[in-house]
Amino acid sequence: MKTLRQLLALGMSFVLVLLLLEGVLRLLGFAPTATLNRFDPRVGWIKEPRASTRRHTAEFDVAYATNSRGLREPESVGYETPAGIQRVLMVGDSFTLGYTVAEDATIPALLEERLRAEGRAVEVINAGTEGWSTDQEVLWLDGEGRRYRPDVVVLQMYENDVFWNGQDHYLRYPKPRLGRGAALADMPANLVDPGRGTWLARHSALASLLAAAVAPPAMPLLPGAPGLPAEWGLRVLEAAPGVAETGLALEAFAALAQEIGARPVVLIVPDKAQVDPASRAAMARLIDDRRYDPERPFATMARLANEAGLPVVDPRAALRAAGEAGAKSLYFERDWHTTATGNEILAESLAAALAQPALLGPPPRGERRQVPVAGQPGSSAAGPASAPYPRWPVVALAVWLVLATAMWRRFPQQGALASILGVALLVGAVVAIAAVLSVLQAWLPASLGRLVPWLAGGGLAVAVLWKLRSRLPVMIALFATFVRRGQWYVLPALAGLLSIGGLLVVAAASPWLAPFIYTLF
Repeated sequence: MKTLRQLLALGMSFVLVLLLLEGVLRLLGFAPTATLNRFDPRVGWIKEPRASTRRHTAEFDVAYATNSRGLREPESVGYETPAGIQRVLMVGDSFTLGYTVAEDATIPALLEERLRAEGRAVEVINAGTEGWSTDQEVLWLDGEGRRYRPDVVVLQMYENDVFWNGQDHYLRYPKPRLGRGAALADMPANLVDPGRGTWLARHSALASLLAAAVAPPAMPLLPGAPGLPAEWGLRVLEAAPGVAETGLALEAFAALAQEIGARPVVLIVPDKAQVDPASRAAMARLIDDRRYDPERPFATMARLANEAGLPVVDPRAALRAAGEAGAKSLYFERDWHTTATGNEILAESLAAALAQPALLGPPPRGERRQVPVAGQPGSSAAGPASAPYPRWPVVALAVWLVLATAMWRRFPQQGALASILGVALLVGAVVAIAAVLSVLQAWLPASLGRLVPWLAGGGLAVAVLWKLRSRLPVMIALFATFVRRGQWYVLPALAGLLSIGGLLVVAAASPWLAPFIYTLF
């Protein structure tokens, strides 16, 4: 019986170590990414019908769901077009889906709002899917998309489409690849399901990290430029992979739109470096290549679309003007997607283009209504839903006031001023450490930026262990005693107490390490 209890104690010790590592990885941002996608034998993947999930990062916290047809739309949006309604179907990738913003702040939702404000009887359908490239969007339109009988089809593109149009895999999923002369209807539904992966890999940060470590890199890297993803190839290479396939996909889109009786238009979303000078300079430092040209991907896609006879919406001037006029951030700082404010500019540019006679035509009210930009006077748009005001100043102020009050009440002999200033210095140091690590991670190349949390955490762990070196034998002996006695049920509480107690001892003994330790909490 004693042996069994000891085995249980050893097992519990092992579980505690794994849980500790899991918690640390999640704090460092390595939690598995939530997704609504499922395998599809023809398109590669589609969104799961009647599914919902939540994506939470330091920049946005968004819940999104799909209807019974797998669209991020209400259930009332069906295949049949309501009488008297013009229908606009928008296909694209994560920019169209809008997984970084609330549903009413996506490009399709904002476009519908603007068109209706002009007096149009119109419905805009969001058919975006995260990770899709142009060929997949065209294949989906050829199958499921045509059932919506759209009057206008908007194809949204982004620069990484070019590279992935030339690939037969996107990360772990297989994807189709269009060839010259191949009819869309003849494209077989024979892609092989890679499986969803193990439950642990989908729900555990530690398991997913270990799986990624033993598997080959999912994201191809640019030859001759270590650490840079291959999908950035057009920024430095004039003859980058995928250009020819992108041209074929756009030709297929033009032909398909004519076949289903829809008027086509292409919206190209520019990269942040094209509209924000600071981002352009940071990207130039990151790539460090004299051939770097952030305009080349956009120009290439626009040229290919024009060669296919497709009108192109160019929102670059509008985005630049909004930024110069003082609009709130148009793109997220770390994520490369547009915010709700950026989506408003894109929707406004698209609405203006749709007023051409060859598309929806002029609005019934004669003149287009000027829609204010979020973040400027007169705006009623809900920009903060996707780009919320930073909460850390409020949190830091609240922590400062609570701790300063508690210290003053606990040590009244120090005086109120000393308590307030002492806690202010500590909280300020914690905020400064977090800010420096964040800036370092953003400024360094991607391959090095990922190491910043690991290096900071590892350095702190070494420093803490060094400070506890005289107490570690006692702590280990105490833990081992409970293991030998087989009192496995006590180990979780003991491990928590020893960990927190050790950190607090170091924080109290070392004013230099204290801010780093409190940053963890």
